[in-house]
Amino acid sequence: MRIAMIGYTFYELDARVKRAADALVESGHYVDLFVADHAGLRASNNALLTIRRLRMKKQRSAVARYAYEYGFFCAWAFILVSFFHVRRRYDVVYVHNMPNFLVFAGCLPKMGGAKIVLDVHDPAPELLASIRGRDLPGWMRSLARAEERVSMSFSDALITVNESMRRRISAMSGRPVTVVMNLPDPAVFGAREEPPRREGADFLVYSGAITHRNGPDLIIEALSLLTDEFPALRLRIIGDGTALESLVRMARDLGVADRVDFLDWVPNHEIPGLVSGAAAGVSAHREDIFGSLVFSMKVAEYATLGLPVACSGITTMRHYFDDDELMFFEPGNARDLARAIRDLLTDPAAAQERAARSRIKLRKLDWPAQKETLVATVEALASDERLRSRGESAMVRTP
Repeated sequence: MRIAMIGYTFYELDARVKRAADALVESGHYVDLFVADHAGLRASNNALLTIRRLRMKKQRSAVARYAYEYGFFCAWAFILVSFFHVRRRYDVVYVHNMPNFLVFAGCLPKMGGAKIVLDVHDPAPELLASIRGRDLPGWMRSLARAEERVSMSFSDALITVNESMRRRISAMSGRPVTVVMNLPDPAVFGAREEPPRREGADFLVYSGAITHRNGPDLIIEALSLLTDEFPALRLRIIGDGTALESLVRMARDLGVADRVDFLDWVPNHEIPGLVSGAAAGVSAHREDIFGSLVFSMKVAEYATLGLPVACSGITTMRHYFDDDELMFFEPGNARDLARAIRDLLTDPAAAQERAARSRIKLRKLDWPAQKETLVATVEALASDERLRSRGESAMVRTP
């Protein structure tokens, strides 16, 4: 089977896209991947995987800039996917949102019988509202919802990232939706049978996009509230994003700049070496209309590595984890986050018990099972098309 996979993202840094492509390749399928280019990071092609990149700087500073970048990338993907479909004939076009309308880059393959898979990572209206920091105007909200509905209608199968998103998409589309969760790949995060020892560990870790909705500013503020109690405590922030400059200024203004280490994005396989050994991992998503639908893959990574986790008590995280597995705090509340960190640091035995229970929970969710679901969904689509094509051919030959 030959698959065109499209995503306006950096393959080397986007764990979900990389895992999806790798899962299909490991199952023996050819994957042509169409993504944005990241200077300095370039995974190699192999016999089954070919990566085609668009050189384009991702700024994403405003909604208008998002629209320009998405439109330009979609046009590029449409031209290349159409060109290579004529030469190779794709069986499936697998699209990662955002945006959802990337599915239309697969118009020509679909006309030729290929099936379209839309993998919905993020809900469009809610994400746009979160980016703007306020509700969308009525016309923009209606446009975003229409973009979702039309794109889903054009698709032959829908995949999403967690149960909250499944319920939302199913209610909107009236169709079945497959859940493939964002969980760490055991090939990268599962080598350690026991969590690392952290006696005397004196740093917290945050890994992910540096944006207001993800709450890294809350972690900086919480750190400033704990400096007197924990004079050696530091914070390691791994990532990049639109709020980086303001976060650096905030650390300076609160007098904790010398306690915060900012590291740039790194490939997913380098995360364990930078995270392991921390006193705790922190996830601080805000509970807005977007945050309530988020399952933090970073929490899953921390827990898989045996770290205690201080986690914002957003709806989806509380759906999957209990209070005795993660140290929850009130979303958007830096003082309550400081309380959660304090509780983990002052009672390390209880923190380790929580970490052990969260690790067991993740083993039950299990990435290999998620991987099987993803591959089975794609293969079932391609099998249906082949059976239908054979049936039509037989009818044509019948005298």
